[in-house]
Amino acid sequence: MTDFNQRIVDEFRANDGTVETAGFGRHLVLVHHVGARSGVERVA
Repeated sequence: MTDFNQRIVDEFRANDGTVETAGFGRHLVLVHHVGARSGVERVA
């Protein structure tokens, strides 16, 4: 995950799902999933 993406995810989690950085506001969804074969956890 890039530094930019990590900052957005951290801000999202810290502010009850609201992100003011980069103009996302309330229109942002984080999707957590685990690869079926790899078992790698990802956030999209």
